[in-house]
Amino acid sequence: MRSLLRFFLFTLAILSWPSHASLDYDLPSQPQVSNIALDLAKRISALPDPLFMEESDKHEVSVLLTEVLRVQDQQITTFDQQLLDYRENSGSDQWFAVESSYKTLNSLNVSKQRLLEQTTTANKEQLTGFGPFGVTQFKQEWHLTQLNIEYLVYFQTRSFKALIKDIFISPVPVIWACLKVLFTYFCLVWWLSNSARLIELFRVNFLEPKQPPAFWIRLIWYISRAHRAIAWLVAITISLRILSSIPSLQHLIFFEIFTWWILGGSIAISFILELAYRIGRTSNQTVIALRLSTIRRYVWSFIVAGVILQISSITLGKGTIYNWIYSALFLWFVLVTVSVLKLWRSKVFDTLQHISDHPVWVNWAVNRKDTFLLNIIATAIGIAWLTVYNFQHRIMALLSNYTLFSQALAYLFRIEVAKQSDLDKNQQNLVRIKGDQTYDYILPGSIDSTLIDYAGDEIKQLSRYLMSDSPAICVVSGERGVGSTTLLYTLLHKVSNAEPVYVSCPYAGYPEFLAHLAVSIGLKEEATEIQILAHLRKSETTYLIAIDNAQRLVKPMVGGLSDLIRLTNLLRRSKKNHRIVMSIAKSSWRFVDRARGERLLFDLVCFLPRWTEKQVGELLTSRINMTLDQPLSFDGLVVPKQWDQDDMTEEERARQGFYRILWHYSDGNPTVALRFFRLSLNRNKDTGQTVVRLFHVPEAQELENMPKPMLAVLRSIVQLEIASPEVLSECTQLSIAEITGVLRYFESRGYIGWNEDKAKISDHWFRHITNVLDRQHLLVK
Repeated sequence: MRSLLRFFLFTLAILSWPSHASLDYDLPSQPQVSNIALDLAKRISALPDPLFMEESDKHEVSVLLTEVLRVQDQQITTFDQQLLDYRENSGSDQWFAVESSYKTLNSLNVSKQRLLEQTTTANKEQLTGFGPFGVTQFKQEWHLTQLNIEYLVYFQTRSFKALIKDIFISPVPVIWACLKVLFTYFCLVWWLSNSARLIELFRVNFLEPKQPPAFWIRLIWYISRAHRAIAWLVAITISLRILSSIPSLQHLIFFEIFTWWILGGSIAISFILELAYRIGRTSNQTVIALRLSTIRRYVWSFIVAGVILQISSITLGKGTIYNWIYSALFLWFVLVTVSVLKLWRSKVFDTLQHISDHPVWVNWAVNRKDTFLLNIIATAIGIAWLTVYNFQHRIMALLSNYTLFSQALAYLFRIEVAKQSDLDKNQQNLVRIKGDQTYDYILPGSIDSTLIDYAGDEIKQLSRYLMSDSPAICVVSGERGVGSTTLLYTLLHKVSNAEPVYVSCPYAGYPEFLAHLAVSIGLKEEATEIQILAHLRKSETTYLIAIDNAQRLVKPMVGGLSDLIRLTNLLRRSKKNHRIVMSIAKSSWRFVDRARGERLLFDLVCFLPRWTEKQVGELLTSRINMTLDQPLSFDGLVVPKQWDQDDMTEEERARQGFYRILWHYSDGNPTVALRFFRLSLNRNKDTGQTVVRLFHVPEAQELENMPKPMLAVLRSIVQLEIASPEVLSECTQLSIAEITGVLRYFESRGYIGWNEDKAKISDHWFRHITNVLDRQHLLVK
């Protein structure tokens, strides 16, 4: 209580102190720029932009530049004398004059820099070049640099003395700044200790669960590759900003330049290396080491150059010394480039040796790879050509991912091959292989055939329903010959919690299908629908039933879905964990979808995609019989050269080009591609060698101009797979006589064939007919 009373009385005494007894502080005046320097700066600011300068303005720039150089030379002499006086008598008045001269020279440097930017190129080259005027300016700026260094030494000495004096008076600002710096480094130490754990948690929680991850997640992960250098950069920058806020330590901000360039360079190297790894992945350790060495040489050279140029720009401006340093650094980068070219020389020419076809100027470079001095130019030429070469390959690989581009490329490809085939004089010695003989060279499909990786995403979608313990009815729809039967067998072999059952719908209809289904699940062939249903309900065994060719239960007419509806009702009423997957041709599924809409419910309807060019090529390669004494050859098949095939032999290029043509014509249908592959087999009568030549595409303009009723008959045959005249009459509402005439017309042109008394689309014309129906909007392929 007594202490509180004393504090109150002391405060009252302070407040009641007479005003005339208060202290008067006489703040010192600040150094100012000389009037002549201010006048020059004002006149320079009044000049128009260089784009709008007239001749009089350009003359004024030259006059001002001369005046600035004259005043600057006088002020440097004055500054030198003032520093000498300060060395002899370090008083406040002398220091005030030194600081005023320093600020005046800085103003003149800024004016000189602005005038050099606005003057003519000839004047600038004269003052900043290596001639007599440039050397004179260099000596003047070098003298000024020495004086500025001497001034900064004196300034910093005075600043430290003032800092010590201020600390004894009030150490609170310094202590507060130190506490902020300590807190900053405490945060840095915490981050360095926990960063690995936090980054791993980020990867597990954000990066891995989302494929592909969001852009901001990828960006954070990419930045985390250099998290330590970034943490040090942030900590040092904040510390320097805090300490430079103390007036006596304001020049510490210059260390921020070194920090940002050095640590920023380390961060840049980390990011560039990561980017180079992602863009050009390779397992060649030699190439990786060369890339690392090249990146480090250039990045560290940029760091040194940036530090020197920025400090020169801040202290002296962009004058003569700056331009001389810039020229020296340019020469340094030339030497670095030469060293990099020597570093890559052996690897570049080794790569060029593995590429058979070169332009003439690249051959000149290869021939001079060991010539003194010329080998550097030769290496640069080789790197330039390899860069363009790799860029072309990357563009082709990127565009090839788009089906439209690949289709257009294959179409132009086929036209070029057809032209060259017509000009081939050896065609008269070839005879086409027909009939079953083609299967000796192109093997038919069997249980031992190589299984091509196809429809992986669709199989995963179906597996979620069919491999579980819940009942499900799924539909697989695709074009005829696209591989739906193979997909069903794949699913049946994959299941482990149900008994697989495969049933192919017969042409006869629903009753015959029931007989096949009854036999497949262990009943007699004569079992009725009720007996089949009772067996499925009471059975202790869970079935996975794959129903192939279910489109044979669909007829494109009124009431044509009755058999399919009866089948789905039967399967839905089984009330057990049975799973059913049925394949329906896409041409028939379109009719089902339009007729029933959402009333015919399935758990999943999965559409099979067209085969890619790579998948078709793998299939065709796997079917070639390589056990023959004279296997199939692609020699003599001339195809246009492409950027993405430079590293192939002539036969490999011909093979890949022919596969591309088959893929384009078949529109991604492997069955059609195999058929026309067999139609391309020819035997040389002189040598007996079987070779591949371009197949003849069936072309009939009359299909395009055919009346709609006749096209409707073709569509019905495609949808029904095989069809009798009576069924076609019901589907198209044409009379039997009209149907008979149309079928005779089709048979005479080879559009259809006969299976007993039912019509079927010819395999040879299948693709052409479906293309015409698709263009006429009568069918969806």
